[in-house]
Amino acid sequence: MQVDKFHLKKILSKKKLKSNPWLVEKKLIKQYKNIIAIDEAGRGALAGPLALGCLYLDKKLLEIIEKNKIIFFDSKVLKPKEREFFKKIIKKLGLPHKVLLINNKKIDKMGINNAFLWGIKKLINYFNSNSVILDGKKIKGLNYYNVYFFIKGDSQLPALGGASILAKTYRDKYMERISKKYPGYLFEIHKGYGTLQHLRLIKKLGLSEIHRRSFKISLKF
Repeated sequence: MQVDKFHLKKILSKKKLKSNPWLVEKKLIKQYKNIIAIDEAGRGALAGPLALGCLYLDKKLLEIIEKNKIIFFDSKVLKPKEREFFKKIIKKLGLPHKVLLINNKKIDKMGINNAFLWGIKKLINYFNSNSVILDGKKIKGLNYYNVYFFIKGDSQLPALGGASILAKTYRDKYMERISKKYPGYLFEIHKGYGTLQHLRLIKKLGLSEIHRRSFKISLKF
């Protein structure tokens, strides 16, 4: 299993590293045999899907990760090329993973919170995992699972960092592809988030088919 160690060292040299970064994941795997880490991208966007990235780990997979001295970081602190690099590492190491995209119509029908909860349950069932770690505050409706919530977890737990990288990279690629269908909205630039540029384009062009109607979009600026 060859990983571009020079590129990896270059990225790691810029980050603050913990002495035992996978400690929490190790403890949970020791207790439950396996875990999945889930994080999202696009929850606050005005257009496009909600993406849920999921990374599966067990003792053997974690040994492979540590042998290769891999640490995943919160996608928000990585440059696009760095995120793509870590996504390739996840694939190279053969780490089981899945990204679920929940489209704007389902979000409008269910509401963003219920859509998020629906996606989490779908991923739990897909991997049939024994334990789940999630970024953020406790969510009602998941009390009957072995679920652990970590505020700012994607910046503290490498597994959640990996999940955030998966969600972000797949969603960004989707928005870049869909922008060709709706070229006037420049989705490839703002990725559907409520930037001033995006709001000005909505004011000029109106809402597209992939905008979330259930979100209150203020055009007073």
